[in-house]
Amino acid sequence: MNPFSIRTRHFIILSFSFFLSLLSSNLHAQLPGQTGQRVLLPNGWWLSPAGNSVTLSTMPMNAALSPDEHFLAITHAGMDKPLVMLIDLKSHKVVQSIALKDSWLGITFHGDNLYVSGGNQNCVYTFNLKNGMLFPSDTLSFASPYPKASIFLAGLDVHHHTLAVVARGDSTLHYMNLVTKTKESIHLDGMPYTCKFLDNGLLLVSLWSAHKAELYQGTHKIAQFETGNHPTDIALTKDDNTAYIANANDNSVTEINLKTKHVTATICTSLYPDSPEGSTPDAVCITPDGKFVLAANADNNSLTVMQRTEHGAKPVGFIPVGWYPTKVLVTKDGTILVLNGKGNRSFPNADHQYIGTMLNGTLSFIHFPGTKQLETYTKAVYANIPYKPREMKQSIVEKDNPIPYRVGQPSPIKYVFYVIKENRTYDQVFGDMKEGNGDSTLVLFGKQVTPNIHHIASQYVLLDNLYANAEISAQGHNWSTAAYCTDYVEKSWPSNYAGRGALYEFEGGQPAASPSGGYIWNLCQKHGITFRDYGEFVESNPDITKPNTAMEKILKTHFDPMYRGWDLDYSDVERYQEWNRDFTNLLAKNAVPHFNIIRLPNDHTAGTRKGSLTPQAMVAQNDYAVGLLVDRISHSPIWKESAIFIIEDDSQNGADHVDAHRTEGLVISPYVKRNAVDHTLYTTASMMRTMELILGLPPMSQYDAAAMPMFNSFTMTPDFTPYNVEKPLIDLNAKNQVGAYGQTLMEHFDLTHADRVPDLIFDEIVWRSIKGTDMPAPRFSILSGPDGDDE
Repeated sequence: MNPFSIRTRHFIILSFSFFLSLLSSNLHAQLPGQTGQRVLLPNGWWLSPAGNSVTLSTMPMNAALSPDEHFLAITHAGMDKPLVMLIDLKSHKVVQSIALKDSWLGITFHGDNLYVSGGNQNCVYTFNLKNGMLFPSDTLSFASPYPKASIFLAGLDVHHHTLAVVARGDSTLHYMNLVTKTKESIHLDGMPYTCKFLDNGLLLVSLWSAHKAELYQGTHKIAQFETGNHPTDIALTKDDNTAYIANANDNSVTEINLKTKHVTATICTSLYPDSPEGSTPDAVCITPDGKFVLAANADNNSLTVMQRTEHGAKPVGFIPVGWYPTKVLVTKDGTILVLNGKGNRSFPNADHQYIGTMLNGTLSFIHFPGTKQLETYTKAVYANIPYKPREMKQSIVEKDNPIPYRVGQPSPIKYVFYVIKENRTYDQVFGDMKEGNGDSTLVLFGKQVTPNIHHIASQYVLLDNLYANAEISAQGHNWSTAAYCTDYVEKSWPSNYAGRGALYEFEGGQPAASPSGGYIWNLCQKHGITFRDYGEFVESNPDITKPNTAMEKILKTHFDPMYRGWDLDYSDVERYQEWNRDFTNLLAKNAVPHFNIIRLPNDHTAGTRKGSLTPQAMVAQNDYAVGLLVDRISHSPIWKESAIFIIEDDSQNGADHVDAHRTEGLVISPYVKRNAVDHTLYTTASMMRTMELILGLPPMSQYDAAAMPMFNSFTMTPDFTPYNVEKPLIDLNAKNQVGAYGQTLMEHFDLTHADRVPDLIFDEIVWRSIKGTDMPAPRFSILSGPDGDDE
């Protein structure tokens, strides 16, 4: 019996009434977690993975089948120790885990020999598979290990006695003769992702930072192919006539005729044509019989099934999988194997687990579906994904609200101020507010430390069901400015945070990290909305008297150069003073931009570092700066037409009893309800969507398009009463005592840049500096490695 038995029936058409039923999804008061047969993620999207799964370590990224398909070798590149895991495909059990100093993406079997990319160790590890176990056989070096060199090896392949491996750190391609160990290399035209040999020895390379793939004969480029943005994984037909390349940043797969050397098709992998970015196809494979192509949509948590025809591959349906799939393979017996980079759900971290090591990946086993089963799976995928095309122009209909439900409709709000802070959970700050769903035992920065934030939440709206889309700050500053995080950021941050050598290049300056459509400032410019930036995507000058540097070209004429970005030695109150100077000048000229983005980062704290302010003093300064800013705007002439949105970029530096993504946020405006609690499930993308609707801007990604706008927090009956700042209740200049807990360790931590401290240790230092008691023992994820680096 042929396991691949879908009848020739192009794209499954679902009824209009079915689509309408999906639009009625109500997120009021829903909490993340298991609900019936599905799981609600903290981002408001649903999971209902097909098949069965096995738990892996963090961020499983790639896999290779043994020649007899008895075993699957999986490489991991998450926050935990890099691993190669060997899975017995008959028993569905992990039979071996081998720790590596580093690993990133590249893995392939050549006979019984397994080759694994060593990432910033700048080597390729080789193993021999014998009697169901892997035995190390060699380490093939291409440069000195980090930090002496950082070529950062990625995808690889082997043909006869030749190993080819691409290096993302310096955009090079390397060959090694496995017999003589001689090497040669060339520079490429962009940052590579992976490479695949054809049977004739030609090598196809995908260029991650470009829109192209290149075909090489040795070191000579013989052809170039235009692809979509962020070309990643490559699949070749058995006859090498056709290649398929997944394009992560524009929801597509490129089909290439390698005989004629022409691109023959671009196939949409998203649920709807012309969807904005947000499907993120980052892996592709061909079934053994050559009849189907499968693409893994990382941010849609699904597979697109495409049927190959003489006119090209055509989508015929979707399969629901786990959270953020990174690899898909199909065995000869018709089993679909899927690596889910973030597993099957999110979790609370009331026991102080670190979010970066909580999300263990999974391996899914799915029987290749027939036509009826694929129809069922397709309906499930549509039900799981809240994005619908209509939401590009309008949101869920909510009349009589100052937040327009349709893009371009008028709003009484004309000025938006968007404040991004650093890393706090809801329970750490608001756990003492009885009106909301808090856990007072987890409070570190309660009302005594944050009187303004508490007063604002009480006077306006307490948001107790608000979640950061991000796990950590590298993602967070992208989600907070683009409502999206590219696969480059998702797959690169763990190497940086775990101290394995990757650069922190996630807040401007690295084109590969940028979404196709850019950030909120690009959107404003495109639609004629005035904007100004204060500290976001800004590199601080070591000399505080000199201008700082905007990391995105577009910001260079739209930012306050004297407003500092990340710098924990510079007070948030001083940041407020600089903002106020600039705001006052603009106000006098009637030139206040309609969109203002303001970074106030010091609630991150400097722990117990000698000479630094105490964690409570730093958070109290941050609170005072927030209070001063709200006070100033609310006493200004534009208050009647203003709204202030405040959120943490992520919630990684603390515990929360509902979900590790739950975070602190505020909305302030004459049009915000008073003395209210809003239990609606909101996200970073919800806040972005709300601001976009106010400004008449369309969504940037599927995530802000699908997000629930904050209608329930607003009212058409304004209250123009201004806010009066609360004076600090503790000493804003209190410094850490000599010998404070963790101070010796803090001397070794780098706080000059974001995301450079071991997060779990840092959290305990902050906890004990305030509580004076032992932090509850954290629960580590499977095969936990060193504590995670982060802000």
